[in-house]
Amino acid sequence: MNYIYDGSFFGYISAVFDAYHDGICQTGIIHDGSQTSLFGEERFVCTDMEKAGKVLESLRQQCGSEICHLLYYAFLAEQPKREQRLLKFIRQAFQQKQEFQHHLSEETIWEVHQWAVKTGNERHKLLGLLRFREISNGMLYGKIAPDYCVVPIMAPHFVRRLQGETWVIHDARRNFGVFYDTRKLQIVEIPKILQTAEITEAEHFFSELWRNYYRTIAIKERTNTKLRRQFMPKKYWPYLIELNEHE
Repeated sequence: MNYIYDGSFFGYISAVFDAYHDGICQTGIIHDGSQTSLFGEERFVCTDMEKAGKVLESLRQQCGSEICHLLYYAFLAEQPKREQRLLKFIRQAFQQKQEFQHHLSEETIWEVHQWAVKTGNERHKLLGLLRFREISNGMLYGKIAPDYCVVPIMAPHFVRRLQGETWVIHDARRNFGVFYDTRKLQIVEIPKILQTAEITEAEHFFSELWRNYYRTIAIKERTNTKLRRQFMPKKYWPYLIELNEHE
């Protein structure tokens, strides 16, 4: 049996639940519908939070709370064939229980760890590099194009930092966003009108002040391009106000 899910993390875990229920040894592949299997029957699995919760809680109880964090971050790395690798990882975790964290020499466990590390590292970098700008409706708008799907795990940080503001973080690579209305978070599609919304006059003023400050404190003789790229990778520069002279 091959299982198709909606592409979300909880949709994937719901498919894992069904795979175990139907007999894990009979499971073919789990995929998000972007590929077609030539062999085996296919079934679409609806996202079921109760099913997903049972799998995650069972993992937490048998293997420790860290595994759920690890699994989620690894999923967000969006690596090729992630579904099958993560399924193998889950199976090994259930088999080894509390000891699974000590088996990093095993290929699958090491690989999943590395995926999670990549996601965590990019989240950490972008928390410091994301620039919000005020648009014409008074909302704060931040645009980035991360390698990994880190926007959902960045959002809680800004809920704490910007509790009284309405804001959206736009993932330009995946064309979705996380929207906060001062009460709750939600995943949204980014309409074209928002992507082209005008920056307010006040925002233009403060953006220019920030650029002037950035230029003023820079010491030309101490410029270290290699070090700057290490802490502020060039792929993020198009979304940094201080490095964009023209709007």
